[in-house]
Amino acid sequence: MISTINFQEHPTNRNLKVFFYSDTDHAVHFEGLLKEQSIEFEKQIDAEGDQKIYYGIHITHFNEVKRLNYLTIGKFRKKFIPDLFFRILLLTISIL
Repeated sequence: MISTINFQEHPTNRNLKVFFYSDTDHAVHFEGLLKEQSIEFEKQIDAEGDQKIYYGIHITHFNEVKRLNYLTIGKFRKKFIPDLFFRILLLTISIL
């Protein structure tokens, strides 16, 4: 099963949530948002495994960081129908 959620409980510290990214551009954007909001974080890159970039965030900031995570995902989201012609065609058929 494919999971679209990119955060989980920290395996050893109950006071942290872990957000992770496979794409470096996503991770850099997320990290920039964390720095803008002055949210402290721990960062780890899994160099030996799947190359994911992990961010440990204290649970007191979880709701705010979850919003930043969704902003990051939204920034890099691909359009459902990338071709403009087919989008307009689908919209026209739906309206009719």
